[in-house]
Amino acid sequence: GRNRGGGGGGSDWDRGSQMPRENRGRGGGGGRGDGGANDWQRGRAPPPPRPVAGRGGRGGRGGRGGRHNQNDPFPDDDFDPLVRNANRWVPSKDNSVMAKVEKQVKGLLNKITKEKFDRLAGQLCDIQIKSYDMLTLMIRLVYEKAIGEPTFSDMYANLCYQLSQRVKKSPFIQVIQSDEDPMAEPGAEYNYDEGGSASFRWSNDVSTSDAEILGPFESEDQCIDVALGNDDTDPTQRGEMELTLHRLLIKRGNFIKIMRSGDGQFYMVCFPLSQAEECGQQLSTKIFTSEIECQNDATKMNTFKRSLLNKCEDEFNKQDIYKDWKEDMKEYKKLKATLSESEQKEREEELEFRRMKIKKQMLGNIKFIGELYKLGMLKEKIMRFCIQSLLKLEEAEGAGYLQFKNVEDDEMDEEDHEALCNLFITIGSTIDNPKAAPYMQAYFQKIHVLGEDKSLSSRSRFAYQDLIDMRSKGWKLRRKVETAKTLEEIRKEAEREERMQQQQSQQNNYGGRGGGGRGRGGGRGGDKGGYRGGRGGGDYRNDNRESGGRRDNRGYDNQYDNRGGGRGSRNDRNDGGGGGRGNYGYSPNRGPPPMPSSRMAPPPVAPKILSAPGGRSGGEQFSKEKIEIRAKNMRDEFMNEGRDEKELLLTMDENLGGNEKAGNIIVQLYADKSMDCKAPERKAMNDILVILYKAGKLTKSDIEGPMADMVEFIDSFVVDSPGAIGFLGEMLAPFLDMKVLDIKWLCEKTALLMNKKDQKEVIHKAILEMKKACGDGSARAVFGGPNEVKALEQLLGAGEFQSIAAQCL
Repeated sequence: GRNRGGGGGGSDWDRGSQMPRENRGRGGGGGRGDGGANDWQRGRAPPPPRPVAGRGGRGGRGGRGGRHNQNDPFPDDDFDPLVRNANRWVPSKDNSVMAKVEKQVKGLLNKITKEKFDRLAGQLCDIQIKSYDMLTLMIRLVYEKAIGEPTFSDMYANLCYQLSQRVKKSPFIQVIQSDEDPMAEPGAEYNYDEGGSASFRWSNDVSTSDAEILGPFESEDQCIDVALGNDDTDPTQRGEMELTLHRLLIKRGNFIKIMRSGDGQFYMVCFPLSQAEECGQQLSTKIFTSEIECQNDATKMNTFKRSLLNKCEDEFNKQDIYKDWKEDMKEYKKLKATLSESEQKEREEELEFRRMKIKKQMLGNIKFIGELYKLGMLKEKIMRFCIQSLLKLEEAEGAGYLQFKNVEDDEMDEEDHEALCNLFITIGSTIDNPKAAPYMQAYFQKIHVLGEDKSLSSRSRFAYQDLIDMRSKGWKLRRKVETAKTLEEIRKEAEREERMQQQQSQQNNYGGRGGGGRGRGGGRGGDKGGYRGGRGGGDYRNDNRESGGRRDNRGYDNQYDNRGGGRGSRNDRNDGGGGGRGNYGYSPNRGPPPMPSSRMAPPPVAPKILSAPGGRSGGEQFSKEKIEIRAKNMRDEFMNEGRDEKELLLTMDENLGGNEKAGNIIVQLYADKSMDCKAPERKAMNDILVILYKAGKLTKSDIEGPMADMVEFIDSFVVDSPGAIGFLGEMLAPFLDMKVLDIKWLCEKTALLMNKKDQKEVIHKAILEMKKACGDGSARAVFGGPNEVKALEQLLGAGEFQSIAAQCL
């Protein structure tokens, strides 16, 4: 008969007894009841299949009974534990110098903001650039960040300006002595003259990390003999050996690089000069007759500024990126019918993403180039080339005067129109000057044509028309362009909006919400409503819901009716529709509006964000550090917002912060900063001080104290800033002209300088800057009076002052 199944893996464990050892086999009994309990083990041939006699049972629900004996040892017990090998693979970091510099630069660029700019830009400038590859890496990272974030392009352009000022000397440049003929044409057959004078080349890519080297040698001459073929030596692996560069030379058509190890032995790498490019060795194409000329050319060609401009030029001339995209688009249109709907959608999204990326890069590059031009890093000639390239114009030759013609391929892309408009928005106010008038006239003749061209998209035509209107209005933008802002500037904007809302709310509150009076009537009060007294009147309520009444500012309770018509206060005897909204509580039939009396509860006033706007006392006292931060932001805001005097005065009121010394602190800060900043910043700070004094925001004492310190200690500033005395003259000139400072004061402070030469220079520069800023007449009026001449002669001596007066006055 049928067998009901075996023991399910041969386990005889019963509840309550000790659990048997676990079987590792893949048992599971069959129909004959043995549960797979044969003696087959790992490593042995499997047993032959048993013949099936009839239909067996399904077997029991036994556990994981093994096919081996329970008494046999487990196979896993025979294996040795894993042991870590010394040569095992472990992840490693790239600790090369280039990797470290890239990580450092990326980290600083990711953190940089307008608020942290000075500190982080200083850290970037302090990075030592030890190779040309490192210089190009830094330029590439800054450039990619600038075109990827066009909103911050002015900040990145300023960063590049600072880097160009700091990174002027390139320590990686090497001058190579050569015996080549400097008069030979480039590419001519090599010619040398051992008896002739030495010539020179330069290289910006000389390393000592060659994998294979020749050596060791005992002397430099032995290295040269081997390089010239007088001795055969097989190359060896450098390994981990540290080598330093000893000498570079070109001799008999061979490039020879001689290095030294720590123990004083010489090693060498050489190859034919004709194979320099193949070997990856950069050399100047020009041969120089003097070492100084060679060094100057190398420095000029390898500055941060030159390398950055080359990068911008390469990116601007990359027209092939659009060409490739258009070819891919044509190919897609041909294959579109053969693709499924999902494949079409995916392909179209990919092409659109590429197009947007190309457009963003081009527009970012255009804006970045414009910001560099505004800082003086690009010449006007380069900007004219960019404009003419976008407008598809070129100068006609042989015309005898300035004339342009369209290029053969004058088709402009949609991106070209947008890029051209963005470029003029960025640089228009700077490049549109009297010297460039003929060029601007030619450019805008074509722009007028483009603005009326119906074949262009409406977006492009309107952009050109906006550009024409902007130029006619002195390049003033119709809409404010969003730029990078500091947290302080964002906070100020929020405060201004809050103040405007508060003023609007107060004006509305004075109008009230309904008629006053004693009546409870319905309807809206309109213009005939007076100040309302009860719950149905204006906003001048201060309910005390627990007591059921209202207390006015003298402490009397005014009962009111909660139903909205209610009873007016004792001051509000006017009739007029309770419960409605009134307009300022004014009736034109009754004369001027009544002023709220002392009994009326004052309107609710929102809490002030600023501590003491518009005054020097009251509220929170701003610390010196906080005032200095606000003064820096005020300067930046003045420069970036078109030198708006009204906004400057409002900002100054905010910066006082209840501190009576705020004006003195601001003048002192600007005076110190003027000694070490760019000319536009210096002029802006001087103009700010003049505007603030004329508006009564600064006092005479605010000006005198900081200026006295500057005059007394100007000799210490000259050490770090040779033009400091001239900068001091720029600050003094307008205040001498306005009689805030006088010659007697100037002579007293100048007399404190120990060096007579410095005293003479201070007076001399003050007169020159006075003439430049205020005119010859003002300078003679200030310095040429009898009392003034007497004081100046006492300070400098009659002869010295007469000499200065003869030159300047």
